[in-house]
Amino acid sequence: MNYLVPLDSETGGLNPETADILTLYIAMMDENFKIVDELDLKLKPDNGRLPVAEAQALRVNGIDLKAHMADPETITYSAAKEKILVFLKKYLKKSGRFSNLRVLGQNVPFDLKFIFKHLVPEEEWYKIMHYVLVDTKSIVDFLKDCSWMPRELGSLSSVVEYLGVPKRTAHTAKDDTLMTIDAYKAILAMMAAKKNAGSGTQQQDLISLLESE
Repeated sequence: MNYLVPLDSETGGLNPETADILTLYIAMMDENFKIVDELDLKLKPDNGRLPVAEAQALRVNGIDLKAHMADPETITYSAAKEKILVFLKKYLKKSGRFSNLRVLGQNVPFDLKFIFKHLVPEEEWYKIMHYVLVDTKSIVDFLKDCSWMPRELGSLSSVVEYLGVPKRTAHTAKDDTLMTIDAYKAILAMMAAKKNAGSGTQQQDLISLLESE
């Protein structure tokens, strides 16, 4: 079976070279969009080092660093890496060199940069994961270019509101992931509806265009 691996993180800033990753949510979702497993991690650096986090980032994600560090559920990066690898490998099944696990997220490259820097190195990650990403931000940007979605859409919250899917608590890793899943499902349904509504004439127009070349 192929799986999507929805994920999101909350971080201490925008640059993984100068800020730490604080939380990470990863789910395992089957072909019917059912979440069959999940990891919801609170994170801290190894060796007792305090996380590096900018005040602005903490205002956005609402994380209290003192409470975060005191929470017994907060684990080190090395412990989190072990959990992540066990979690992913449990569902991994390769066909040749291709993995059956693909990441789904909103602005996925941002989260992956922090994962690669602090948790699982990129080379090790792609020994498990498929290199093709499902990024709702890129999908929305493309649909905006096609004039099928409003140009003013930007944040995940704005996309969620436009699509009419349930709103959750923004800037928490799990809720952002769940909203991303709902947004992706809504986009698929929207595109299927557009295809069904105009399939006959659009397909014929395309065939005529190709035959005239």
